[in-house]
Amino acid sequence: MKYVRLLQELRREDLSLAGGKGANLGELVLAGMKVPQGFVLTVDGYRRCITDVHLPKINVHDLAALEAVTSKIQMEIENVYLPDEVMAEVLEAYRRMCCPKVAVRSSATAEDLPGASFAGQQETYLNIQGEDAVLDAIKKCWASLWAPRAVQYRSLQGFGESEVALAVVIQEMAPHEVAGVVFTVNPLLNDSCELIINAAKGVGEALVQGEIIPDQWLARRPDGAVLKFTPAPQKGQSSSLLPHTGRPARGCLTSQQVRELACLCLRIEKHFNGVPQDIEWSYGAGEFYLLQSRPITALKTW
Repeated sequence: MKYVRLLQELRREDLSLAGGKGANLGELVLAGMKVPQGFVLTVDGYRRCITDVHLPKINVHDLAALEAVTSKIQMEIENVYLPDEVMAEVLEAYRRMCCPKVAVRSSATAEDLPGASFAGQQETYLNIQGEDAVLDAIKKCWASLWAPRAVQYRSLQGFGESEVALAVVIQEMAPHEVAGVVFTVNPLLNDSCELIINAAKGVGEALVQGEIIPDQWLARRPDGAVLKFTPAPQKGQSSSLLPHTGRPARGCLTSQQVRELACLCLRIEKHFNGVPQDIEWSYGAGEFYLLQSRPITALKTW
């Protein structure tokens, strides 16, 4: 195939082809992690379909003007015609998966880099099912590359618009009784003796976007023993609830699950040459699924 690559075919050196998410998912498969099946519509697919985006010179701090320009670009992309050869490859790969519900995730080439965090700036669409719906979600992901916030951030980071393009990950929805994020070192203290696990019931997108307060565990490296547990506040309860210490973990994970997850994530960190990782995961049907891993880009150094 020319425009589509299966996750297991990708490696970290494929960043320019599959974007940060796609390349790192390939590495998770290589590391033996349980990763939901899927494929990537590569940057070549984006460039085949999106050929004439021209962003005029504009003051990126003028948000009203920026939004006016970018909204027009986004609308044009969402209505773009997909060439037959691109559409055929996407639909063939989706049909080989037996057309399940999928997550359609943006995977930018200027993403998850050591010096800049582009995480969350492009869109993700969950529980997408059906061929037309998948194709529409792909175009919406492409369009999100030109959202005002994304354009502004790239400009302030010194990335020229010719340097960026977007791959799209199409991946079967993992079981998601619980989902969350692991930081393999404490990002507040840069403490390599402990890691942080955040978790909530259901899919993890609201947690990743900072829309909800999760259960949180501070766990010891390397064995994942719980050092501190802070439950998510219940409705009508203050978020300043005092953490429980020296007690078994409660909430949406057991102490044993915390240990298992911690050990999995430390294996991932080791696979990425010991670089501290920000890892997205879900849990269901008795197993942990790994959904993404990226370097932690905002570690404190004091």
